[in-house]
Amino acid sequence: MSIVDARCAELPPQVDADVCVIGAGAAGITLAIELARNGVDVCLVESGGFTPDEATQSLYDLESTGDAVRSNYMSRARYFGGSCNLWAGRSMTLNPIDFEPRPWVPDSGWPIPHAEVARHYPQAFQALELPAPERLRAEVLAGRMSLDERSLFEGGEFTPTLSLWAKSAMRFGSAFGPALRKSRRIRVLLNLSVTSIDLNAAGSAVESVSAATLPGARTRIRARRVVLACGGIENARLLLVSRDRHPNGIGNDTDRVGRYFMDHPRAVFGRVHLRPGATIPLLRGRPLVDGKFQLGIGLSAATQERERLLNHYVTFELQTSEYAEARYQSLVQTMKVVLRRGYAGNRWDFARSNVTRIPEMIYLLSPKELMPHFVYRAYVAARDILPRRSGPQTYVAVYFCEQPPDPDSRVTLAGETDQLGLPRTRLHWKIGSEVTASVRRMQELLGQALERTGAGRLEPAVDEPAYTDASHHMGTTRMSASPRDGVVDADCRVHGIANLYLAGSSVFPCAGHANPTLTIVALALRLAGHLREQRV
Repeated sequence: MSIVDARCAELPPQVDADVCVIGAGAAGITLAIELARNGVDVCLVESGGFTPDEATQSLYDLESTGDAVRSNYMSRARYFGGSCNLWAGRSMTLNPIDFEPRPWVPDSGWPIPHAEVARHYPQAFQALELPAPERLRAEVLAGRMSLDERSLFEGGEFTPTLSLWAKSAMRFGSAFGPALRKSRRIRVLLNLSVTSIDLNAAGSAVESVSAATLPGARTRIRARRVVLACGGIENARLLLVSRDRHPNGIGNDTDRVGRYFMDHPRAVFGRVHLRPGATIPLLRGRPLVDGKFQLGIGLSAATQERERLLNHYVTFELQTSEYAEARYQSLVQTMKVVLRRGYAGNRWDFARSNVTRIPEMIYLLSPKELMPHFVYRAYVAARDILPRRSGPQTYVAVYFCEQPPDPDSRVTLAGETDQLGLPRTRLHWKIGSEVTASVRRMQELLGQALERTGAGRLEPAVDEPAYTDASHHMGTTRMSASPRDGVVDADCRVHGIANLYLAGSSVFPCAGHANPTLTIVALALRLAGHLREQRV
């Protein structure tokens, strides 16, 4: 069909399609392309254009009332390709335990088994151009570990976690733009913002979608099925503002929309001093011909159950001086803005955005994420041939934490409105004490393992962890077997609404510790299959 800038074209009063997908990020683009391949006509609606725009980006402005999120940081990108335009590329799979109800984690578990999502991971790996997973099976990695690394996992308390990167982070807009432009079944409407989901008189199905441009042009989109793919915060917002038939918002009869907001709290907490001569090559990260990988140290399922802990993991990153830390943080933050096209007009105020005063992670982006792939391969090759240090090696322990579901951690509507007249979002992020309790216990277990194996020692942190958010917005429209417990069913359809579906991490009932993008793509592929089967 075509890619149309709704600000420049004359909008018809009505646009028709088999499926309307709202949001052209990882989930929306994956879904649109997969449906079109199978003969489904799709209208893909994107609020932004091909590049960042200050006025459009300001529609994402929110009020934060809970635990602090990074100030002056653009964690969501409202333009073609979505927040993957800012993404460093780390990809991980969820674990089987993340899908199981855990008695020590209230409201845990998914209504579908891990295998139901895992069967879509191979295609998701291909979509993200990640290294082939069969080359990095557990037994293969075990054979590549050093003796020091292997010894840390032999006690049974810990299990390796695997993070993967493609040669370069997938930019869905630039990668799939040509395919969308050539498709005869996909119409892309840019710079068009959805303002409400309009239900039929009975309030049981979507009748149309209202949309507008910032200059004021308006249209309606009529489709047999509608999919919201706007991200973990905006999906909830659109349901909450659509109140023509349901006074509390669509799917919110039991007050679940917006609740259970989750992110991945992260903290630098303690130092690890390895003995002279100790080697941890896989824990530091390694390049591959077609990407990169790094092992982390995660809690085994048995340890989580025995100790009643959350599913955290830890990585070792190089210790630096305070001077170097401050300069490196400023450099990386600038690099993220300039090189990853996250800059939107003057929304970054560099004078006020002094990251040296923010107690965040020391590395923010490590060399494997910051360097181009060919440079990183050369860097590691040089590191491998350089003489080893004769003294002890010092690393900081960086914890990547699971945030358990909490109904009081939530997204609601604020009193202020945006340029389209919609209520802005209020975010109340709540990190419970159980997150810190699990970090502290994991630190104790890690210290014991280092001493037991002779690999080194852990210098524990004495202060409270200083958490930073990871910009992983999850859980606000959680999947559930019953409408009493969530917003969408096992097929990602909004409970009680016949033709409204949600895509993305907003449907995650539990987050685990895994970066969500790989699972977002896998779930989008799964939803595409369901919509294809349900086509009428």
